[in-house]
Amino acid sequence: MNIREYYQKTSNSNFHASWVSLILAIVFFLCHIFAMIPGNILLITSPFIFFSIAQFVSHRIYENRMKELPEEHIGTNAGLLKNEHVLLNFMPAPTLRLLLFAPDGSLMGEVRDLNMKWFMWMIPNFLSMLMAKRYELVDHEGRLLAKYHIKRGLFNKMTILDEQGGIIGSYQENRSFVKVNGMIYKEDGTEWMPIETPGSVNSFEIATKDGEKIASYQEGWMPLEWGERFKTNTPILSFSSNVAEIPKIIVFGFCAATLNHRSN
Repeated sequence: MNIREYYQKTSNSNFHASWVSLILAIVFFLCHIFAMIPGNILLITSPFIFFSIAQFVSHRIYENRMKELPEEHIGTNAGLLKNEHVLLNFMPAPTLRLLLFAPDGSLMGEVRDLNMKWFMWMIPNFLSMLMAKRYELVDHEGRLLAKYHIKRGLFNKMTILDEQGGIIGSYQENRSFVKVNGMIYKEDGTEWMPIETPGSVNSFEIATKDGEKIASYQEGWMPLEWGERFKTNTPILSFSSNVAEIPKIIVFGFCAATLNHRSN
């Protein structure tokens, strides 16, 4: 998959969601006509109609972006743990499916939830946030790079494992509803990267306790060339030069834990 195919898949998903919502509104309207559903039919069907319209507009936006992006604008860079800049996009899914793109538009990998059962669509976010989660990080060919196990509860407590199942780090989120506070630990439990980000989580930096910058995250700005392929507000995760693979894997896990309900 590349960014053009991502736009196509998202457009199709929004199109189907639009029609499903519209059909539900029609069903409720017919049930009301035959006296099967009492009450104000406008109040009952309006949310479905507005949702259908919003999804159809989103479908057209993604469809136009796909058509405006020629194939020759897509590169073939696929080195996830060697690339300095990673752009994050969320696929429509019942739980987390975070796609990781290179600035040239090629897919480098993804973080995905292992629990993609259909009924997860029916669970509200405020309940899903309390559930235990198991994510995996894979490259563009589907090869496993790492696993992330998050315990159930309101605040994230995550164990990070390599592809063999060995612990390479952990993350403990402190109790705060205003901002994201926590600590990333090494595999031996030593404090490594303190976390303190705004509650909006639209811009932050991650550094070690010694002040060594590991990565930065931002939304709302990107180089002009990247803007030909990606939406302006696409999140960008940038690593400092010479950052090793394990810190990168851990940062991907932190982003997954913190942003896991951004798109669903």
